Amino acid sequence: MQRDDIESIVRQAGQLALDYFHRRGSLTVEMKHRQDLVSEADWAVEQFLRARIRELFPQDAILGEEYGFEPVASDISAPSVSLDLSKPSEFGQPENDAVWVIDPIDGTTNFLRGIPEFAVTLCRVVQGEPQQGYIYQPSKDEMLSAVYQQGAWFNGQPYRINPNPVTPETALLGIGYGLKSDCPERAIAMLTQWTDAGCLSRQVGSAAVGLCMAILGQTDGFYEPFLNSWDALAGQLIAVETGLNSSSFLCGEKLMTGGAVWVSRPELFDLVVLEKGKGKREKGKVKKPMSEIREG
Repeated sequence: MQRDDIESIVRQAGQLALDYFHRRGSLTVEMKHRQDLVSEADWAVEQFLRARIRELFPQDAILGEEYGFEPVASDISAPSVSLDLSKPSEFGQPENDAVWVIDPIDGTTNFLRGIPEFAVTLCRVVQGEPQQGYIYQPSKDEMLSAVYQQGAWFNGQPYRINPNPVTPETALLGIGYGLKSDCPERAIAMLTQWTDAGCLSRQVGSAAVGLCMAILGQTDGFYEPFLNSWDALAGQLIAVETGLNSSSFLCGEKLMTGGAVWVSRPELFDLVVLEKGKGKREKGKVKKPMSEIREG
């Protein structure tokens, strides 16, 4: 199974999401938590991706935002929106060597309000490390993908970041936050720190889209004080494979518990300190010749 084949599946999922987007006014919508909505579009897209993964990779586990962790094939015909996804014990811990991590629609609030800033994300984790990542924005028909230590692609073409350095005084940084715990306070503190350093900021309402903007050079970095693995893991891998730096991947125990995410150009990475003395920096490495790679 080649990268192009997985891209095709993610594109199909994105087109399904886009079809629901065009008739969003008639969708069934439920609230999981404050400002955390889910609709039948989320359920349908995740069901589609799970079914295709089960066909092609029957020995792999699946972790998705709406249906939780599935070590083996099971009946997911009815949504499990009552699950508290902040409590991994409710749907088990992944022990399989390979796990596919799915966010069917990242940016559901945007989606339901008619804002076309949302994305489908898929990441394959093998033995605790991300190996393949895919983010598709159907409203823009933009696909980003990456394979660990093999580089990244934008709409099928090899891609890396522009090598020209950026200073804080010219930097534009993306930020997001939810209502979990102290996330708003941490985001406000970060905005104050960035402003003092001379940076401007933008908020788009989808972590996956925010990560894409950083990868494509529309911003110079993206920070969110808490994300789940399905929100960010594909974007983290793609970012590193294009030459950006990232906070530690949301793998291992963070696959189920989530954590803070900071992705940026290497020269700006020290603008954010997530955990003093803890974690590691994932450094971007691109091995292909510059002449063969499109730059952002």
